[in-house]
Amino acid sequence: MATITAQQVQKLRETSGAGMMDCKNALVEAAGDFDKAIQLLREKGKASAAKKAGRTTGQGLVASWVSADGRKAGVVEVNCETDFVARTKDFLEFITKTAKLVGEKTVADVPSLLTQNLGNETVEAGLKETIGKLGENILIKKVSALGNGTPSVIENYVHAPLPQAPQCGSLAVILEIQSEKSTEEIKGLAKELCMQVAAANPRWISKEDVPADIVEKEKAIYKEQCKQSGKPEQAWPKILDGKLNDFFKQFCLMEQSHIRDSSGKTPVNVIVKQVSEKAGVPLKVKGFVRLKMGEE
Repeated sequence: MATITAQQVQKLRETSGAGMMDCKNALVEAAGDFDKAIQLLREKGKASAAKKAGRTTGQGLVASWVSADGRKAGVVEVNCETDFVARTKDFLEFITKTAKLVGEKTVADVPSLLTQNLGNETVEAGLKETIGKLGENILIKKVSALGNGTPSVIENYVHAPLPQAPQCGSLAVILEIQSEKSTEEIKGLAKELCMQVAAANPRWISKEDVPADIVEKEKAIYKEQCKQSGKPEQAWPKILDGKLNDFFKQFCLMEQSHIRDSSGKTPVNVIVKQVSEKAGVPLKVKGFVRLKMGEE
């Protein structure tokens, strides 16, 4: 039997994050082979991850990442069981690396993400290893990406960012503006629109993006309201148009009142037009993603 030293156990503990006795037992089982001991701990981590899979994950964080050239971005929500674990170094490293991977690879969904390589292993293997280290069920709940490398300006906003990991918080927004230029004014606009999305929670970019079936459903509701009100039928079309416009103003980004306009009279589309004219290039909001921790 190989002699296992305290230094070997400590080194394995620092590398794996596992407990002292688990590390010692793994080294004994591996006859002192460090790499084999790591593999044994990972295998045990996978076993413990399976046992924890049914446990409630009501805590966690959202993280975002934007490439240095501002043309790609990723955002991810990772859930765990306690707020304490969500603040640990291992959890923060996992979620920030995952957000970057989502953006770099333009990952569309969680199943696709799990098969991607994160360092020397897949995301799924890294997730199970993190579960083994932290002793809690951990779940990647949502992922999304923007940008394909074409000319655009992408910015992000994180609400309640952590001091030790500013890219992580309770809510994150990434937003892409299609543009041939990348000026400070355009970047500033993208950042402000991220905050607009965070605060006002639009569902679509413009009213043209609202699906026809939803528009018809809203019209039917408003028509029924008109019937119940007893107002003359000849007045209904004007009332329906007014209510539909109010719906667009509430749920369409470009129709919403700009959050910095206290009067509520300046829609976002006017602000975008003003910046576009100043920059001398056409600007178009191409997409946005808003993830809030725990929100369906």
